[in-house]
Amino acid sequence: MHKRKINNEQGITILEVMVAMIILSMSILLLLNMAMVAMDGNDWANNTTAATQLMQQKLEQLRTSGNLTDGADTIGEYARSWVVTNAGSHLRKIDVRVDWEDIRNRSKVDSLTAYIKSDSV
Repeated sequence: MHKRKINNEQGITILEVMVAMIILSMSILLLLNMAMVAMDGNDWANNTTAATQLMQQKLEQLRTSGNLTDGADTIGEYARSWVVTNAGSHLRKIDVRVDWEDIRNRSKVDSLTAYIKSDSV
C-alpha cells in the first residue's frame, strides 16, 4: 500500500470564511423574520377565533333569554359590546363587537350582525 500525501496545506482563505459568514447571517435573519410573521399570524388566528366564539356566545344568550337590550362586558382581554335595534315587526337586528389588542399592542376589532325573531313588538 502506498500512502498518498496531500501537499495542499493552504486551508481556507479569510475571504471564503467571510463569504460563508455573510450567507449564514442572511439565512438566519430571514428565518427570524419568518418566525415573527408566523407568531403574528398565530396571534391573529387565536384572537379572532376567541372573538368569534365570544360573539356567537352573546348572540345565543340574547336569543335564548329573550332579554334583547344593549350592553357591554369584558371577558379577559376582550371588550364585548352589543346593540339591539328594531328591524321590523317581531325582528331585531343585533350588532356584536369585540375589541382587543394584539401582541404589538395594536387595537383590533371583530364584529358580527345577526337578526333575531322576537315575540315582543
